[in-house]
Amino acid sequence: MPQVFKIGSYWVYFWADENEPLEPIHVHVAQGKPEKNATKIWITKSVRNS
Repeated sequence: MPQVFKIGSYWVYFWADENEPLEPIHVHVAQGKPEKNATKIWITKSVRNS
């Protein structure tokens, strides 16, 4: 489980090849020890109004 970064006691990390079918790109955020069932933050395209 690669760690992206840590802020205080919160870890931001990802799992490779997670679930079947593969889930869209996201990171997990957990306080303390990383867990597979931690909060997921989905990485999506930003849309700006012009």
